[in-house]
Amino acid sequence: MDKTNFTNQKNTSLSHQLIKVGRLINERGLDSVRDVFNLPELKQSHLDLFPHIDFEGTSISEISKRKGVSKQSVSKLVKEMTHIKILSIKTDPEDSRSKIVFFKTSGFYSIQKGLEELVAIDRLISDHLGNKAYNSTLENISGLIDFFQTDNRK
Repeated sequence: MDKTNFTNQKNTSLSHQLIKVGRLINERGLDSVRDVFNLPELKQSHLDLFPHIDFEGTSISEISKRKGVSKQSVSKLVKEMTHIKILSIKTDPEDSRSKIVFFKTSGFYSIQKGLEELVAIDRLISDHLGNKAYNSTLENISGLIDFFQTDNRK
């Protein structure tokens, strides 16, 4: 396949375009969170741990299991995140060999601020598309999410 056909195939693929816009939105959101929290060293790999950490704290082993990665990689990321004061670590009172990971700042507040940044990005998208197209796109994307969250492999 030559470069022109390859580029054309990418540009006419809805799946490719959804991945690309998701990546661009994610990059913009990450930049915004870095600015809001004054954390220039914050990485996507740090944010990828957030959904796997409970507000009450979660063991490194459990985070590893939930995320499907090694304990070593989780430990490395947790260490980086404690250094930049996003997380704190305490010894598990039930097992002194295990460590429990907590959000250092108010986890709810941080998530709320992150959602505010996403809402700002949504306003940009709505302004660009117009309200009707924005709502239609949101409805269609939500339907695709529902479809792919069920196992519809045929």
